[in-house]
Amino acid sequence: MRTLLEQARDIASGDASSVELVSAALDAIERTQPLLNAFTQVFADEALEQAKAPMDGPLGGVPIAVKDLYDVAGAVSSGCCAAYEERRRSDDSAVVAKLRAAGAIIVGKTNQHELACGATNLISSHGATRNPWDRERITGGSSGGSGAAVAAGVVAMAMGSDTGGSIRIPSSFCGVTGLKPTHGSVSLRGAMPMCPSLDTGGALARSAADCLLVHEIISGYDDGYLWSRADAPDVREPKLVGIARSFFDRVHPEVKAAVEDAAKTLESLGYEIVDVDGPNIDEAFGTFGTRLTELAHRYRDLWDDPRISPQLRQLIDVGRSLSGADAFAGRELGLKISRAFAAAFERADVLLAPCTSFPAPNATDNEVVVDGGTVDVHLGGCARLTLPVNVAGLPALAFPVGFSNEGLPIGAQLIGRAWTERALCGVVGAFETATDYRKTAGA
Repeated sequence: MRTLLEQARDIASGDASSVELVSAALDAIERTQPLLNAFTQVFADEALEQAKAPMDGPLGGVPIAVKDLYDVAGAVSSGCCAAYEERRRSDDSAVVAKLRAAGAIIVGKTNQHELACGATNLISSHGATRNPWDRERITGGSSGGSGAAVAAGVVAMAMGSDTGGSIRIPSSFCGVTGLKPTHGSVSLRGAMPMCPSLDTGGALARSAADCLLVHEIISGYDDGYLWSRADAPDVREPKLVGIARSFFDRVHPEVKAAVEDAAKTLESLGYEIVDVDGPNIDEAFGTFGTRLTELAHRYRDLWDDPRISPQLRQLIDVGRSLSGADAFAGRELGLKISRAFAAAFERADVLLAPCTSFPAPNATDNEVVVDGGTVDVHLGGCARLTLPVNVAGLPALAFPVGFSNEGLPIGAQLIGRAWTERALCGVVGAFETATDYRKTAGA
């Protein structure tokens, strides 16, 4: 599977045509959809027609996919919620418009956990998504369709969004690279965020360089939503990699070993490795419940709608029950999490940590045995190591660092200060040149 950058260069050099690459992606969708259920909509005719015209820009003529929650003009944006299956949009979201302006061709929309409110991708009005490494296992969510599509080699990049790990969890379980950018750096205009104070959009792709390219295309000031982007500060090249030890509590031993080995590889590449503390993982997870007030407010039209899942209804009801004092207490605890990260960055330039506590579990598993006990699968356990980054609004890059004894991908995450996406991608790019973990699953 060629990377996003390689495909763009192939088209620019004449070694491949956009029609060839788009046709190959559409053939791959047709072949894998019965196996993986990674897509909710396919734009075959439109994509092939666009591929025939000259396409300028850094992604000129390259096929990509976007998560269902991003508006695409003329298509339905349901967020994989049955209540919104007739929600057809007239305009592109800000992210889609920027990708199109860069020359990308959107071949389809990918499956997701209902309204991005879950980390398994088992609950969707379009049915569960299956992991291309083992179809009995989950992809993780909520951007599971994007993770599966990239892992199976259908497209080189698919857009995701990340509230508490929704880009990084599927990246970890599916063995791809995924960038959760600094909060506020990517517009959510024309998207369907779960909790706007946590959400951001980013790429799941074949390499760190691909993720950075997409981020530089889609990021920037947008006056149609809540935030403006500050200019990125000058960031020195990272030299000190801190192993964030608080992230190693209740983690599967194979994941621990793979992340420790990744640290040794980085050390062999000239990075200095130091142990640092990190935020209290349980406290960070405790802040998430208070953000459900945002979910309840945003989807107040669904309060009495019988078409939503029982799981989504429960989350909305929790949000409705919270008081202003509850919300304030959660934000206060969030500041504590941010201060813990700031203290860690006094000793290190970037932080290395496991991305998920375990490799992809079976869809029927309720919990996974790890060092120090168990971690649940369906009640948020998949996100326990990713959510602290969202609470602090920081960027993090998930990337493959090995395989389990069962042949399943294992992912780590590299966490940085705000606006340091380029630095994170530089470190992981160096790691990629020294390892061979970026493999395409056989779907």
